[in-house]
Amino acid sequence: MKIAKSDETQAMYQKNLELLPQWLKDTVSGVSEEALGERTEITYNSEGLPVCIYKRDGAVFHITSGHPIKESEMWVSSLHLEDSSLAFLYGCGFGYPLFELFAKKPPQAVVVVFERDVCLFKAMLYYFDLSPLFETQKIIFYVGDSACFGKLFSETFCSRLFFVATYPTILFTFSAARHFKQEYLEIHRYIFGKLTFVMSCVGNSHQDDMLGMRNLFANLKEIVRSPYLSSMKDKFRGVTAVIVSNGPSLDKSIPLLKKIQGKCLMICAESAIVPLTKRGIKPDILCVLERSKIDYVYHFKDHRYPADIALFTLVVADPRILPSFEGEKLPIFRMGEGINRWVNSMIGDGSALDAGTSVAHLAAGSAIHLGADPIIFVGQDLSYSSDGATHSKDAVISQDVGKPERDFFHALPTVMVEGNDGTMLPSNFLWAHFRTGIETIISNCPEHHFYNATEGGAKIKGAGREKFSKLIEQYCTEPLPHRVNELLAEERKKISVEERGEMLEKLTADIKRYAVMFRNLARKMNLKRLESERMLRLCVDQDEKKYMEIFDEVYRRNLLFFYQCLSDGLSCFFFQRVYCAYFYLMDQLGAIDSRKKRMQIFDLHRQFFRDLGVVSGSVAVALEKTALEAESLPEEDGKAV
Repeated sequence: MKIAKSDETQAMYQKNLELLPQWLKDTVSGVSEEALGERTEITYNSEGLPVCIYKRDGAVFHITSGHPIKESEMWVSSLHLEDSSLAFLYGCGFGYPLFELFAKKPPQAVVVVFERDVCLFKAMLYYFDLSPLFETQKIIFYVGDSACFGKLFSETFCSRLFFVATYPTILFTFSAARHFKQEYLEIHRYIFGKLTFVMSCVGNSHQDDMLGMRNLFANLKEIVRSPYLSSMKDKFRGVTAVIVSNGPSLDKSIPLLKKIQGKCLMICAESAIVPLTKRGIKPDILCVLERSKIDYVYHFKDHRYPADIALFTLVVADPRILPSFEGEKLPIFRMGEGINRWVNSMIGDGSALDAGTSVAHLAAGSAIHLGADPIIFVGQDLSYSSDGATHSKDAVISQDVGKPERDFFHALPTVMVEGNDGTMLPSNFLWAHFRTGIETIISNCPEHHFYNATEGGAKIKGAGREKFSKLIEQYCTEPLPHRVNELLAEERKKISVEERGEMLEKLTADIKRYAVMFRNLARKMNLKRLESERMLRLCVDQDEKKYMEIFDEVYRRNLLFFYQCLSDGLSCFFFQRVYCAYFYLMDQLGAIDSRKKRMQIFDLHRQFFRDLGVVSGSVAVALEKTALEAESLPEEDGKAV
C-alpha cells in the first residue's frame, strides 16, 4: 500500500483519476475543492498514516480510527472469504479496508465497491495509490446513490457479469456499518431488487423460448407487411395517455372512461378489452404481450373488434392473433432480447421497446414512445380486492372459463404491499414484480409525468396520486389530433414490398447460418462433456498430483469456452437459464483447492455441457425447419410478401 506524503497528494490524485472510467471521472471532477474541504478533514497520525474525519449536517464522523491498518486487519480477519467469487463491499472506509481485503481475498474474487459519498471517495484518491487494485482487474467502483450509478449498474450486470453475481458475499466496512448502515441498506435493497428483476426477466423455460421463436417466425409475413415502430415516434407528443389495466377497480372507472373516448390516447391492456368493449368503450390501442395460446382463445378467437382500434403486439404473440385482427397492426420487437434483436436487425429498422414482463409495461412503453404526456394508470391494482377478486368482473378470467388462471394467482405466495390509501394490501410476488417494473419505467423517464388514478390498489412509486375525475378535468378536454389507426394506414402505404422481400431473403440465409452454428455447438458440447468426464476419472487417481497441470488447463479452457458462448447474442439468449443455474452452483464452490472440489467442479462442467448440448440441438432442429418454411414465404404471394 503506497501512501502519498503531504506534498505528493495532487500528483497521487491525478494518477488515480486516470484509472477511473469516464463516468466516474466526471462524477469526481464535479466535486469542488471547497466542497471537499467542508466535508472531509485529513490528518496524519503518529505512524505517518492519513486518517479521515467526515462532516455532514453538523455531525462529525470518524471514518478511520487512530490505527487504521490494525482496524482493517481485525475487520478482514472476521470475514469468511475462502469460497467467495464475488463480494459486494459497502463503503470504502477511506481505502485501508480495500487493500487489506485484496491481500486476503481469493485471487479469483471480484470486489464491487459501493461508496455513497463522492467527497469521501475523492478524498481517498489524494492519499492512496489505487493502481495495484486496478491492475488486478478484479475491482469495480460505484460511487454516489442509486440515482447516480443505477443505470450503469444495470447495464454492467445484465451482461456476463450477471452470471458471477449469483452468489455474492456481502460486506460492510466498519465505518459504513457504524455510521451509515441505513443509507447503505437502501443501496443494498436497490441492488438486489435490480438483480432479482434481471433474474425474473431471464424467462420461464427453454420451452417458452422455443415457443416465442416459433411464434416470431410464424408472424414473419405480418411483420414484413406492417410499419415499423419508429414510424410512430412522438406522433402524440404532449397528448394525455390513459393506460387501462384489468384490475378489480376497473369496474369503478368504466363510466369515466366512457366519457373521455377521443379526448385522450386510450391504451388498453389485452385482458381489459372485453370489459371495455362490453360497455361500448373503444380504446385507441390494444396491447398484447404474451405468447401463449390462451391469449388468442380468450380475447381474439370469438371476438371482433372495431377496425379503428390499432393492435400493438410483440412479435412473439400467438401467430393466430395478427391475421384475425381486422384493424391496423404494429408488430413490436422487444428491446435487448437476443432473438428479437437478431430478427430486427435483418427485417426491421432497429426500433424496439423495453416491453418489460407485463402488458402494462408494454402499454407504458408504447405511450412513452408515442410522446404522450402525462401518462395516467387506471385499473392498475396490483393487489387483490377486499373480496379477493383478481380482475374486473367482466374480464374473461373472472368467468368460469378463467378459473384455472384465477386459481393460479390465488396459489401464489401472498406478499403485503403498501396501498394508495396508506394501508397494507394483500398481493403476490408476481404483481409485486410487475409493480417494480412500472416503477423502473417511471424512474427512467423523468421527462414524463405519471399519475396513478387507480381506485384503490397498490402504491406505485414515482406516480402522482390523484382522482381520475380531477385528472380528466385537467387533461382530457381536447379531441385527439389524429387517430392511431389512420397514421398506421398511411405508414403502411409507404412500405416497399421489394425491399422487405430482399430483407426476408437475407434473414432466411442467416437462419441457415445459425442452424449450422447451433448444430456445431451441439457437437462441441458433447466433446467437452466427454473431456470433463475424463477429468473426473483422473481425479480419483491416487497419484492425481501428476495431472494438476492438465486439470488447470482443462478448467481454464472450459471457463473460456463458457464465456465465448455468451459472445453471440442468440446463443446467450437460449443459454441464459442454463448459465444462471450452473454459475450459481459453481460460484458456491469458490476456490478449487482440493480433490473433492475438483471432482465437484468437473462434475458440474459435465452436466453444464450436457444441458447446453440439449439446448443447442433443439435450437438447431427448430432453425433448420424454420429455414425451409421461410424459403416459401415470398412465393406464397409472389413478390408481395
